[in-house]
Amino acid sequence: MKTTIITLYIFLLAILGYAQEPEVEAAVEPQSQHFRVFETDVVVTKNKDGSKTWEFTSEPKDYSSEYYTKKYNPRHGKGLNFDLGINTWKGDDDAPAVKPWGSWNPAINFYYQYRASRNFHLKSTLGVSWYNFKFENRNLQALRGDEGVYFEEHPSGAGTKSKISASYLNVSVIPTLRSNHGNFTFGVGPYAGYRLGGRGKFVYNDENGNKAKEFQFGNMFASDFRYGLRAEVGVADVKLYINYDFNETFQQNKGPKVNAISFGIIL
Repeated sequence: MKTTIITLYIFLLAILGYAQEPEVEAAVEPQSQHFRVFETDVVVTKNKDGSKTWEFTSEPKDYSSEYYTKKYNPRHGKGLNFDLGINTWKGDDDAPAVKPWGSWNPAINFYYQYRASRNFHLKSTLGVSWYNFKFENRNLQALRGDEGVYFEEHPSGAGTKSKISASYLNVSVIPTLRSNHGNFTFGVGPYAGYRLGGRGKFVYNDENGNKAKEFQFGNMFASDFRYGLRAEVGVADVKLYINYDFNETFQQNKGPKVNAISFGIIL
């Protein structure tokens, strides 16, 4: 009987031993690394099985915030731009006709722009521009005399190009209106310039058929000062300009009474 009780006791212990739950392993926290790339939060988590999980989080940009207003819509701007256009003149009917193609009006301008508001900018420029007036009559030569500039047919009768030119140092101030998205701009403002130089040029074929050139130096009595009104129009990425001189192109009583007009594209 005693042997039977001992055997039963051992049997119960064996059953209870097998019935116990297995020992739970200690929980291991996943290892994570955090860093930031180009305003994006990156979290790399190493899992228990050795694999890695990557999480990327980017906060939406609030472009109305002060930071982005200063970064993307600064109050002040500056840089270089270039005018490329053509010249003509109007006034005295006796003045030589100007051929637009070839009467180039290049300019280099340093500009400073103050953005007072989204819809109003104030632009000022300092630069150098060149007037070129190419005559329709290629055999008509501009000459400098004691009393002023005058025009006469070249004796060769074989002129191929005839023009006068002048360069100016200019300043301008242009208040500009702008649409909300900047797809359309319009500005009008005054400008003034001081003459730097000028000359006359005549190209012809000599009696041997060779190209020959004659130059008239001494500024051809172009006005020492110029002033007028400039308009700029921008549509998307295309910007156009037009200048109208209030002053006469030539000094008083030194040439035909004409006013210069220039128009073209801003690069």
